Amino acid sequence: MGGRGFEDERIVLRALEPDDAVSLQSYLNDNTLFGRRYVPWSVRDAEPLSHSHVAEILEEWGKEKSGFALGVLAKASGRLIGHATCEWRWDPHCPSISLVIAPSEQRVGYGSDVLRLLIAHLFLDTPAHTITGWIASWNEPALEFVAAHGFSECGRIPRAGVRDGNYYEQVVVDLLRREWLGRQGGPHAA
Repeated sequence: MGGRGFEDERIVLRALEPDDAVSLQSYLNDNTLFGRRYVPWSVRDAEPLSHSHVAEILEEWGKEKSGFALGVLAKASGRLIGHATCEWRWDPHCPSISLVIAPSEQRVGYGSDVLRLLIAHLFLDTPAHTITGWIASWNEPALEFVAAHGFSECGRIPRAGVRDGNYYEQVVVDLLRREWLGRQGGPHAA
């Protein structure tokens, strides 16, 4: 990640390991995360996950050739408190990111720390010119979170899924490099 590193004063982002399975299973099975766990497509996102499901998730992330998955550790405790993924299936100039923080660790700034580190890495160390995210329309806290970090809505997919018996839309958000650099000021600003 260039000279910046995958850490700041509060968190460390690192590769996920098989030993992370217990912590990962614990927070992913919190029912408040169902439908927004951001796990590989091969794993259902709304049912409890067994140890073998979590092992499958770690294996899928480990095989990813067009992206990466990182564990989020709180520096103070050394505990795994979340994960972040980045993938660019068809174009390395347009990666998509997702992040999940354990419900018990939300609303204290860890997600902002992760997003700041990932955005800086993608815009300063890779050819990315835009970063996208895909968020269900019912997930209003996530939509507010990304908007607060400069992302804008760029599209909607109607009837993308069903939740509580109702269709919802998939909201596509993006952040352009030039917009981000403009807000940063400094020598890279365009």
